[in-house]
Amino acid sequence: MKTTIFSFSAFLFLALALSMSSCGSSADEKYMAFPADKIAQSMDSVKNFSIILYDMDVKDKKYYHKYKVIQQTAEIPAATSLDSTALADSTTSPADLGIVEKITDWKEVSPSDFDYHSSNMGMEIMSKKEGDLSKVAAPPGYSQYVGNSRYGQWKTNPSTGDSFWAFYGRYMFLNTMFNLMSPVRYGGYSSYYGGYYGRRPYYGSVNSSGKYSYGTGSAHAAKSNPSFAQRMNSNSALKSRVNNSISRSSARATGGKRSSVSSSSSKRSRSSSRYSSGSSSRSRSSSRGGK
Repeated sequence: MKTTIFSFSAFLFLALALSMSSCGSSADEKYMAFPADKIAQSMDSVKNFSIILYDMDVKDKKYYHKYKVIQQTAEIPAATSLDSTALADSTTSPADLGIVEKITDWKEVSPSDFDYHSSNMGMEIMSKKEGDLSKVAAPPGYSQYVGNSRYGQWKTNPSTGDSFWAFYGRYMFLNTMFNLMSPVRYGGYSSYYGGYYGRRPYYGSVNSSGKYSYGTGSAHAAKSNPSFAQRMNSNSALKSRVNNSISRSSARATGGKRSSVSSSSSKRSRSSSRYSSGSSSRSRSSSRGGK
């Protein structure tokens, strides 16, 4: 009798161990590392870079991203008095100034990562500024180029009194590289740095049609990559997934409308609690990388 009980107990222990092992293997198979994290890790020695969500797609129930990666490979010298009056220099390339741009191939992402960034088309989703890593979505260029006196200056429109950002002549290519809405006004930039930078995503102001200046569905996103806007109309799986993800984010949001200057007219929102808080070198939680 004792032998029978012992054998049965051993059988249960073995079955439980095999079950736990099977569950562990299943979890490992489902986990998918976020490609932008891998890109950031490959630039560990680079002090300044920006990773922008350049494209999204859905094919055969799989999810894909493309990224625009902009990195600073050389130290940028301090501006001089001549910079403020210099015209655009067509003979000097961005690479000559230590700024390199690359668009990646398609990278498969997990469903959760695809949903997480569904509102961020054309946005900077990861950046490093002087060695500090941030994973908070922002308009491209805002985190380290706009407002930086090495690259440009604030000017005042004499007719309206409004301040706007103007890159120095040799850095005017940054307007095109980041597809910045022209001009970047000081009011919006000040709002970003005062209430959002490193803490929660910022999508700019809302126009009369209820659309944000930046992010999925914005004029900036359409300008940044027209093929994505066209694909949203032709690929029903992509359109449905993106729209449903944004709707679910809106339903779960607890902090009101999606981050903007004038959020009262917003029709969509995104929970800022889903983003990491502050500039951080901490790695992305693996629990968000799986399905």
